[in-house]
Amino acid sequence: MDTNRRFLALFTVVVLCIICFVPGSNLHGQGQCEVPNVDFRIDLSPTLENAQELGLATLGLDSEGKGPVLASAFLQNLEDSLISNLYLEFSIEAAKKGVIISFRQKDINPFSLDPRQLVYVTNNNITDDAILGVEETVSFEETENNVDEFFEDLDDVSTLPSDVYTVSATLYRRTNACGRQEVATAFAEIGGEAFISEEQDIFLRTPGDVIDGNVEITNPFPQFSWEGEAGIEYRLVVVNDNGQDSPESLLQGATSTEPTTSGGSLLEFENLDVTLTGNTFQYPSSGAQPLEEGQTYYWQIIASIQTGNSTEERSSEVWSFVLAKAESGEPTVVINNEIRRTLVSFLGEDAYNRLKEAGFSLQNIEIDGVVMSGPQATIKLAEILQKIEDGDIIIGERQ
Repeated sequence: MDTNRRFLALFTVVVLCIICFVPGSNLHGQGQCEVPNVDFRIDLSPTLENAQELGLATLGLDSEGKGPVLASAFLQNLEDSLISNLYLEFSIEAAKKGVIISFRQKDINPFSLDPRQLVYVTNNNITDDAILGVEETVSFEETENNVDEFFEDLDDVSTLPSDVYTVSATLYRRTNACGRQEVATAFAEIGGEAFISEEQDIFLRTPGDVIDGNVEITNPFPQFSWEGEAGIEYRLVVVNDNGQDSPESLLQGATSTEPTTSGGSLLEFENLDVTLTGNTFQYPSSGAQPLEEGQTYYWQIIASIQTGNSTEERSSEVWSFVLAKAESGEPTVVINNEIRRTLVSFLGEDAYNRLKEAGFSLQNIEIDGVVMSGPQATIKLAEILQKIEDGDIIIGERQ
């Protein structure tokens, strides 16, 4: 079986498994043209239901009908008479790539369902020109095929790209008296915001920098932030340099135990170990070992991704920071490019330039009664800028 045929037989049923077929009761005609009563029930396996990433191996594209059962469909004739001249047609489309493949059952190969007959189908049951439980030969013809281009674009990627995949399906029959009659139609999507491709990485933002960067911070309650996919679970681990073990060994030891949010306890060299959703976390005043001045700390983010029948962990690089002794007086906020853009968004270019010429310094910001200064204020202003650029915060016209 070549790649196109496996893709047609396996991927189609995989995506089809999440379709809720809409009975054609509203299409009933009169007399001999009345639409027959057919029940479609499709069960989705946890492999697909919980997946945030789908590997091509998980889909069984190379298994020649011996891969995992990802979906099972039940097609039953609820009539006491034979239903004949039945056909199926499908179209699979990716939002970013367009139509991948569309095909329909050949006119010369309809199939029939005996009275009360139940047909059970899985993604492994569909083979060349046959459906298990159906006596007739069932063959399809392509109306559009871009499968080769789709796989070529994957290069060495072993998972389906992050995208929205849409399948439209129609079950119909054709008779001389009534022509084509749609028995059931359906539309389904797999993927979307929670769907992740293996190309996505985790990028750390604050605090600190790469190991040996010797970046100092003064806030004993820093805000950790990183870039990564939304809607998945992250594990944030912070460990203390003990002068003996490598940062990687310390972090590996910390992750060998459960995080505190799952009932675990912190090891002697472990300061923080929590799971969360989102891309920021403020170091807490309780539930963690306090950060001490003069100490070096390492931290890492580990993402847990459902890949179908298993969970895959994807880790960021390791960053470090040193908690320095805070200087006397309230620290000012460093006006970097991000902060400048944030201030310009609120004040306008002219007002900002006037303040700049006057030699102003930004001591702190207050949001909902919470006063933030130094690095904490810098991080918050950077977050505000991102929300402005994403359209989550809209600033009205200045008078």
